[in-house]
Amino acid sequence: MSAEAGDYYAGDLQNQSSIQSGHDVEPADPDRTDHSARRKQPLAPERVDSSELPKPFRMEDGSVQSVEEAAETYLKVQKHNWNRDDVTSKHERHKKEIYTKIHQADRHFQHEYDGLTTAMITRRLSPLDENGDWLTPWECDELLHSEEVHSSFRRTLDYHLGSYDYEWIAVTAPTTSAGTPHEHIYIWIDDPNNTIGVDHLSSALDKHLKYCDNAYSKDHEYRDDGSHGAITYQHDPDQIGVTSIQFFTVEEQCPTYEKCGIAYRTTQGAQYLASQLAHLPIANFYDPDEETPPQALFEGAALSWVTDHYWFRPSHGVPGLEH
Repeated sequence: MSAEAGDYYAGDLQNQSSIQSGHDVEPADPDRTDHSARRKQPLAPERVDSSELPKPFRMEDGSVQSVEEAAETYLKVQKHNWNRDDVTSKHERHKKEIYTKIHQADRHFQHEYDGLTTAMITRRLSPLDENGDWLTPWECDELLHSEEVHSSFRRTLDYHLGSYDYEWIAVTAPTTSAGTPHEHIYIWIDDPNNTIGVDHLSSALDKHLKYCDNAYSKDHEYRDDGSHGAITYQHDPDQIGVTSIQFFTVEEQCPTYEKCGIAYRTTQGAQYLASQLAHLPIANFYDPDEETPPQALFEGAALSWVTDHYWFRPSHGVPGLEH
């Protein structure tokens, strides 16, 4: 499949930055987005019992907040929790725990595997129904994370990678262009002979296209050489040195080579995966020296709070990480 636009981590940071800054429309989101209509719809459909949602997102009449109201509530509550010593905000947990542990896991597999190949598969879906109307964010999340999709994807991936040692971490993030949940699965593979190719990965993506309603091939294009698109891989993964996201330096957790016991470099794909954690952008929102992130990211972060689905999923062999 050709890929002229899509997901990036293998050496295409310029395009990656453009998408993250909200200057582009991500795959599967509509080109002409009616943000007003989208933000007026409820966060969840009427069939969802509002009593099952976190209290901040319920209205006094028992209805569910709109997408716009939910983002405002999210920002307000998270800022309040951020400033309290007795509460760990979702932002703090992502910043100081999960973000750092993704980097640590990456360095572990660089050390553990004799011939590391890394790969990323991205699963997307359209936020519009067959009539062109917006699905609620809750419905998009249900479709993306249905057990049928997850189980068929995992079984197929294991079938094609069964002769290799491999582990993975999956991170769900909202799109910058419409807050639509989508999932990146980053895979570390022990591949000393560099035999991994698109054929080892494409069948798992095909299961997503088969079993996830609103997932379409046109939004999951990729190149056969694995350099670009919804499937990417590298036999000699690009690395970056000691890095930080503006408000947090990984050095705080691992200041020296000796303390880590592993060379202090991270693959570019792992850094990208970590940067997609849904509760990181709020720091830039309240930092006057940083560009304000797209509002859709906070609408998506509110969704990640109310959903029962995990937006962070490691395989069982990833050290130090749990749901």
